[in-house]
Amino acid sequence: MSETMRKKEPSPDLNNLEPDNLHRATIEYYNLRQVHGDMPHKVHRGSTLDLPAEQARMVRDSQEAMRGRRVLEVASGTGSATREIAMTAVSVTGIEIAPNMLRIAAADDNPTNVSYLAGDAFDLGTIAPGKRFDGGFAAGFLHTCPASRYAEFLHGFQARLEEGSVVFMRSSRPTSPDAVSRLFRVNGFVDQFMTRQLSDGSEYVMVENDPTEDDLRRIFEPLSQHLRVHIGNYWWWIRYELP
Repeated sequence: MSETMRKKEPSPDLNNLEPDNLHRATIEYYNLRQVHGDMPHKVHRGSTLDLPAEQARMVRDSQEAMRGRRVLEVASGTGSATREIAMTAVSVTGIEIAPNMLRIAAADDNPTNVSYLAGDAFDLGTIAPGKRFDGGFAAGFLHTCPASRYAEFLHGFQARLEEGSVVFMRSSRPTSPDAVSRLFRVNGFVDQFMTRQLSDGSEYVMVENDPTEDDLRRIFEPLSQHLRVHIGNYWWWIRYELP
């Protein structure tokens, strides 16, 4: 997508790009997506022959990282990734703020070592106060987090993990033609944004960052040890340990 074409994107209300407003829009979008579903893609995704192999590798790496651990998962959504890592983890506690996603996750056929709690990824201090965690997991969260809130999120998240814990994070990449057609940037903002539309016609502007390996190393190396970074065609993922 050329820069000329991207400039046709309507200019959003700058107030909507403030972190608190983006947070509210993100919660509303993911909550209502369970009711209305996304608007069909306007641009065909194209060939994705290598997608299943990349996804399988990502799942294997996730499961290996969380093997034998008591896992705190943030933004657990409908629990699909939760159930994947539960196959190797001792336990998984999923934290989700969108009520409809939490309801769907809890109603699914979950393993006995999985539990879900309502909570905000940016306010984990009072969540499950009696539980101890030596594994941290986030699937599909960081790409929606404004860069200005990385430190806030990571400080609160890692404060709930024991010394030597293993952390695994993964997020999708906006690489399909349809996703690229909805990406835009705004002068004065570090983040990349995306318009998302539900089938009822409602539209949301959300953060859609796509970090490079250098970006991820800059964010996580000061906070971790043994950092591993993988950038794929459809997802990126990282694994690291807490000092």
